[in-house]
Amino acid sequence: MNLTFKKIAGLLMGAMAAFTISTNVSASKTKIADVSQYQGNINWSKASKDLKFAIIRVQHGDTGDADFRIDTKKDINANGAYKYKVPFGQYGYAEFSSVADAKKEAKDFYKRSSSKTRFYVLDNEHRKGKGSEQSYVNAWLSTMRKLTNKPIVYYSYQSYVHTYKINYSKFDGSWIANYSQKPDVSTDLWQYTSKGRLSGITGNVDLSKIVDSKTVNSWLKQSSADQAKPTYFTSVPSSKQVTTTRNIYQYNDVNFKSRVSKLAAGKKLTVKAVSKSDHGAYRFELSNGNYITANKAYVSN
Repeated sequence: MNLTFKKIAGLLMGAMAAFTISTNVSASKTKIADVSQYQGNINWSKASKDLKFAIIRVQHGDTGDADFRIDTKKDINANGAYKYKVPFGQYGYAEFSSVADAKKEAKDFYKRSSSKTRFYVLDNEHRKGKGSEQSYVNAWLSTMRKLTNKPIVYYSYQSYVHTYKINYSKFDGSWIANYSQKPDVSTDLWQYTSKGRLSGITGNVDLSKIVDSKTVNSWLKQSSADQAKPTYFTSVPSSKQVTTTRNIYQYNDVNFKSRVSKLAAGKKLTVKAVSKSDHGAYRFELSNGNYITANKAYVSN
């Protein structure tokens, strides 16, 4: 074998090896896991080698529920997934007991979620109210539609859907759990086990399989526009009070050129007038003379 041939053969073998490694790495990213604080400290560097995408818990119930808790790993997991380029959605375990409670829970869930999430999930498996469960689901969804343009997915168990006759057709897709066999209700993503294994996690983890790839892939598309088209308060509420629903800033000018300070979500404020910026955005003028947004996605009356 002459030297030139040896060099060519070596280059070809190297290229083939690199292609094989690349293909195997790509092929290994097939698992879909939902995770929470119960998975402990996830090694996202290792998990990223297995994951096509992840679904991360944000909260369990909401303020007022006896077992309410914000997932202690929600930010760590979101940041870890993002750092290692794992696309992710986020879910909130619902315990709403009325239409008003469902609306509040949606707003709080949105506020607590990461801006980097690709989609949002309603985890609806806990019946608590005495009214129509469907009306609670509808109220949650309609509230989220006002807050985001990202996909919104319905999750539950097959048995729960049957028992309460939930219609989730207005969601952007469904994720249904049934561990014995493929769900007999409409589903795009099937949670098939709670005893899966994943690199980077010690112990069991829920795993899911794609049923409708076109729909599920649409959840993962990156969007530069999370916010829906803004809707504004155009007049001062009769109470002259508004409450921030997300962290915002107050400014000393209507065009928001000079920032004064940060206002935490849940802050009650007294307003005295509504003004418009040079670009046509409505602002509330506060009793202290500063300005905040009048965007309904950030403040409520």
